[in-house]
Amino acid sequence: MKGYKRQDGRIGIRNHVAVIYTVECAHHVADMIARSVPGAEVFGFGGCYSDPYAFKMLVELGKHPNVAGVIVVRLGCESTNVDLLVEQIRMSGKRVELINIQQTGGTIASIERGKAYAMEMVYHSQQTQMVDISLGDLIIGVECGGSDATSGISANPATGWAVDRLIEQGATVIFSELPELLGCNDYLLERPTTDATKQQLLDGLKRANELGNILKAFAISTGNEKGGLTTIEEKSLGALCKAGTKPIDGILKTGQKPVAPGLYLLDKVGILDSQLVTHYEENDSDGLVSLIASGAHIILFTTGRGSVVGSVVSPVIKVCGNPETGRRMSDNMDIKAGSIIEGTATIEQVGQDIVDLITQVAGGKLTRAELLGHREYAIPYKPSRACDVV
Repeated sequence: MKGYKRQDGRIGIRNHVAVIYTVECAHHVADMIARSVPGAEVFGFGGCYSDPYAFKMLVELGKHPNVAGVIVVRLGCESTNVDLLVEQIRMSGKRVELINIQQTGGTIASIERGKAYAMEMVYHSQQTQMVDISLGDLIIGVECGGSDATSGISANPATGWAVDRLIEQGATVIFSELPELLGCNDYLLERPTTDATKQQLLDGLKRANELGNILKAFAISTGNEKGGLTTIEEKSLGALCKAGTKPIDGILKTGQKPVAPGLYLLDKVGILDSQLVTHYEENDSDGLVSLIASGAHIILFTTGRGSVVGSVVSPVIKVCGNPETGRRMSDNMDIKAGSIIEGTATIEQVGQDIVDLITQVAGGKLTRAELLGHREYAIPYKPSRACDVV
């Protein structure tokens, strides 16, 4: 495999130019810049008022090793500290250019300037020397969405088998979704490698349970129920399978990076307050962005009912556990784990297919989501108290 070695020493597997808008008023200009230049992609934060969580997400996505250069597009009167944003992304060694729409002269002038920057950055990114990389250079995120009764007996166990093999070959894996792991406490608490990690995990599970009580809803949806899941415990046991069997080496907060290879759990549940309940995961795209902000080069996304989701910065590999869904949504699925249920493949065989595809995607092969142009993302407002933890 070949990858891109960045100035901060990290390895990238994609070479994107990121066009980041810092308020919704700048979204259209940023979007037009990205659409005009192949190799550029757009994302950002729509809020006018400063938000610590969103700021952290923009910084970490901009610094991500899958990004070669960054263009920040602001309107000029938003409350976000855009100069600090630019400064912190530049600390990764990347070229960062700032466009202030109000000062540049409006839409047309800003788009033209942004296109010029983007074309220069794409050209220079293509000159970046590639280096040999291995699985040990990769961080893999694991997420699920649209789960059904097949997920826990096909897609998730096969992904868990792959996770174990990846870790054995030196990779780093991050799983998350604490609210969706309630009911698995006894199994989870056997796996931390230290007492401190165990206590962090216990605290996170407690907050996840409190969050469910505050919201009067736990992490099981109508779609999950229609797919045959009946309780959060049933869903949780199936979801846990995708994290494999290895010990948990550490607990991360959003934006934190693993310090060494191994298995990590990302705790995204904020400090709870009955008056501040917007710090839960709003959707799958929110969850994917959190994993990418913690350094994930690739995301493994398991589903039973079906999903079309991709993301910005890092490719998403979708593993479908339901054979009927796999046939009905074949355009969107990278791995059809429903073959396990139909008896035409084993968990180990599908797991090896996942490992092989990760190697190919890290080497440049495009996922189905990338080919179809799926670049979903969500960076919502989250209260400042949530940022004390996430």
